Amino acid sequence: MQPENRSGGQKRSFIEDARRGQIVAATIATITEIGYAKSSFVQIAQRAGISPGLITYHFAKREELMKQVMLTVHDSMDRALTTYTENATDHVTALRQLIKGFVHYCAEHPAELIAISQIAAAARDAEAARAWAEAQNAATLDELEDMFREGQALGELRAFSPRVMAVSVLAAMEAAPAELVARPDTDVSAYASELADLFERAVRAA
Repeated sequence: MQPENRSGGQKRSFIEDARRGQIVAATIATITEIGYAKSSFVQIAQRAGISPGLITYHFAKREELMKQVMLTVHDSMDRALTTYTENATDHVTALRQLIKGFVHYCAEHPAELIAISQIAAAARDAEAARAWAEAQNAATLDELEDMFREGQALGELRAFSPRVMAVSVLAAMEAAPAELVARPDTDVSAYASELADLFERAVRAA
């Protein structure tokens, strides 16, 4: 019986959570090294230094493991971006910090970004993970729209379509990981600042 399906609704122990974290980390490393298609439980187990059976104890299906990878990376990213934006005093600053924080997170976690992008693009046994990623994307767009509307209502942002701007910001941010991987010598701070400057000019009220 898997830990998450125990009778009585018991929570997983610290040891079980640590083991699941180890498996997720090994999965990210495996996908980055040999690609999603070849990342079997056997390959992941080799990198984790455990038996494939221990993986199936925690994740009955490959699909469950891949969804957990997505959840883990996005949770890590959310915590990092919250740290960047929590002290923002206005909507322009919040947008700048969000963009800069995302670029720096991508630069600091290339393996994680490669892994989730391959999972999101995969078919069949990554369907649940892909559907979750699409829902997360939609939620992010909604949050950006709300932020832009609030900023416009306060007079901090100029008049524009919140939806169009939200789609544009998200698309620009999502392009960052591939650019940083393709050009490893990129000045990350300069890239982040330039992108933030671009959208600050696009949204700030005159």
